[in-house]
Amino acid sequence: MLKKGNKSDIWTLMCNSQVIVLTTHVHPDGDAIASELALYKILTSLEKDVYMLNQDKAPDMYAWLPDADRIITVEENNSIQLGPIDLAVLLDCSSRNRIGSVYEYLKNSKKIISLDHHEDSECFRDDSYIDTGASSIGELLYSFIPDIKHHLNNEIATCIYVSILTDTGSFAYSNTTKKVFRIVCSLMDYGIEPDYVFQMIYNKKRINHFRLLGKTLERLKTDDTGKIVHVLLPLSLYRETGAENEDNEGILEVIRGLKNCELIIMLKQLDGERMKGSLRSTNNINCNYLSKMFGGGGHLKASGFVMKGDVTRMGPAIVRKICNEVKNQKWI
Repeated sequence: MLKKGNKSDIWTLMCNSQVIVLTTHVHPDGDAIASELALYKILTSLEKDVYMLNQDKAPDMYAWLPDADRIITVEENNSIQLGPIDLAVLLDCSSRNRIGSVYEYLKNSKKIISLDHHEDSECFRDDSYIDTGASSIGELLYSFIPDIKHHLNNEIATCIYVSILTDTGSFAYSNTTKKVFRIVCSLMDYGIEPDYVFQMIYNKKRINHFRLLGKTLERLKTDDTGKIVHVLLPLSLYRETGAENEDNEGILEVIRGLKNCELIIMLKQLDGERMKGSLRSTNNINCNYLSKMFGGGGHLKASGFVMKGDVTRMGPAIVRKICNEVKNQKWI
């Protein structure tokens, strides 16, 4: 576990800034969206002028969170006008490239800082606070902000809870620690409804998700050991099922339940130019190490990368390269 940066200095910088822009990584997940909303609500309660600007829209499964409709996206708005920015805060981003074209709007900010929990996170501008021992940015915020209970209410507590819930796999992953449960117990004092949260995130999937899930399971393949599972998802599969990118949510978790599976490789086409790789391991296979081979990164047991190319044409070679490296490292 690694901690970098002085959280007191960074919090002071936030308190001394008036116009603040928050952003997170492309194709945001629950941790990214929920932690961004939690920090937004805390800073606006301090009478700051706060904007949330992301590359991509929030998945529908998180659209119910308080103030999610205030997130501005480059994807949906080509005429974004922002005045002088005192401070830009990157959440859950290990590098500048992870925020996509949002950087063009933030690059002239007086200060740019990041809050992150990835092992390979870098401070590309002014400052950062990194805690690789934190399960999520929600957990990091809980420990980062002085006297956090002074700021908490039902809405902020719910956002932090969703951040922790989703990045721990509903408290099933190895990053679920005693500290996580202590924080969740504290958040429960603010009227969180776990059953409602679970229903809104996990039980509101479109039928297209299940069509995509079925087709994905049909395409599963394994290496010669049966321990590495891989699947390629071309754009034609999304057209056939009517699925969108967010319909992928939860599919990796289903595959993770396969007996003897120790590594999952999912390669999906994002658009005509780019594909995304998602890696998940159930033992000590270093997904972060593997993703770095393709310009990505993440955590030990969960990571990803985005690269140019066609998944049907390039996917098999990528899978072979990963499988060979896993065996070279004697992880299997």
